[in-house]
Amino acid sequence: MFHGYTSNANDHWFPWLEDKVESKLNIPFKKLNFPDSDHPDVNAWDQYCDANIKAEDNITLIGHSLGCIQVLHYLNQHGIHNVNVLLVSGFDEPIWTLPELDPFTEHPMDYTKILPKIRKVTVISAINDDSVPYPYTLTLARHLHSKFVLMPSGHHFTDTGKDKQLPVVFEELQQLLK
Repeated sequence: MFHGYTSNANDHWFPWLEDKVESKLNIPFKKLNFPDSDHPDVNAWDQYCDANIKAEDNITLIGHSLGCIQVLHYLNQHGIHNVNVLLVSGFDEPIWTLPELDPFTEHPMDYTKILPKIRKVTVISAINDDSVPYPYTLTLARHLHSKFVLMPSGHHFTDTGKDKQLPVVFEELQQLLK
């Protein structure tokens, strides 16, 4: 689980999802805790991934917000295959609402390298996301040739709402794992 900007592994719906995956699917679930998420650094986050994720085939990567572009960085940098990907409120280009994150999108993703590594992918957004407006997430989904789920509400799926649980993520994860 790749968290996002100003977040950590125990925020939002991440602990709930960990519990659901481990108890209902009997699959180990690892939440990453990136360094200095209030001032994220591309190189530091890449190094953290390298040190904390075993690059192996048949894994599932889940990202939220900035964590989505980090999932793509990881896929781009490692020779792994048959990967399931679930991205929530993500982006792959500079967004006007968060210019401080532009270094993560400074170099466009090489989808010709990323797409062959993916087994299944789903991208989720909310129509009322004011942090990462859903058209950015829709563009990401199109680049990934992904299933796109647009929720009628949910904002950025963070603690500001009732997002300590996010059933759509668990439901879509179950579909990816089939």
